[in-house]
Amino acid sequence: MTMQPVLQFHHRSVAITILAFCAVVIVAMTPHAKAAAINDVQKIDIPSQPYPISGLRQRLIDAGKAIPEVDSSLQFDIPGLYYPPVDENAKTAAVIAVPDCDDRFPEDWITALHDAGLAVLRISPGKAHPSQSYCTAGTLDNPKHGVTYWAFDALSALDYLAGQDGIDPDRIAIFGYGYGAAAAQFAIYRHGHAKRFDQRFVSMVGLRAQCMSEMDNFVPALLVTVKGDRLNPPAWCQWRMDRDLHADREPVMFKILQSNETPEKQATRKFLKVETGPETTALVMDFLLKTGIILREDKP
Repeated sequence: MTMQPVLQFHHRSVAITILAFCAVVIVAMTPHAKAAAINDVQKIDIPSQPYPISGLRQRLIDAGKAIPEVDSSLQFDIPGLYYPPVDENAKTAAVIAVPDCDDRFPEDWITALHDAGLAVLRISPGKAHPSQSYCTAGTLDNPKHGVTYWAFDALSALDYLAGQDGIDPDRIAIFGYGYGAAAAQFAIYRHGHAKRFDQRFVSMVGLRAQCMSEMDNFVPALLVTVKGDRLNPPAWCQWRMDRDLHADREPVMFKILQSNETPEKQATRKFLKVETGPETTALVMDFLLKTGIILREDKP
């Protein structure tokens, strides 16, 4: 398996080898007590936060204008699977996992994150909004309307998770897959719903990222795409980064993976081996290390 990496960090290309990533992850990941078994999962319903009043609506209200009520008909509790930390008496970092439009998220990543000592909350926004058709509509120029609902669901999950025992509210990342990566980008977008929340994600990972949001984020992001992926074209992300990234904006790391699987398989929503391969795992874990989700071990 080979990889053809492309890294953009404030518009500067940086050469990084896979061996370096592997070495950093192996040496630097914090040792943890044996994580709670991955099958100790808890089914939960996450309360949806009330939609905030936008700046425009507030100005109209202040001016005495009569405006329609906010449509809350799509505000439902969000189903989730929670993989708690091993020790709820200690403050543990966490990751909120957001699936693709068909509610699939690579289970190997749930295991890898949990085994690294992180609590994991996997949400199912599609089940909270069943009337929406996420996999069959939307283009780059006309994104699916539902992606903003998914981003809001992720922010509601962040608010919920930050209040749980054993969770460090200042060390929560978001990890989106496919369409979920598009929602994750909106959840850290500086001019989106995130600006109306006191709690913020520390960093964002998008795997097979579907780039729909402007690259103006509150926090650093890692976008991982696959060459030849027709559902989540790397060109979408590259175009937005070339257009949006400036020196004063939060960095975006961008990688294009080379898959040896057939283009036909890459044009479906089937999982690809490269998504959970050792090089990709090292890449993501190193990013979580650099952004403080995974901590460096104490030196003797």
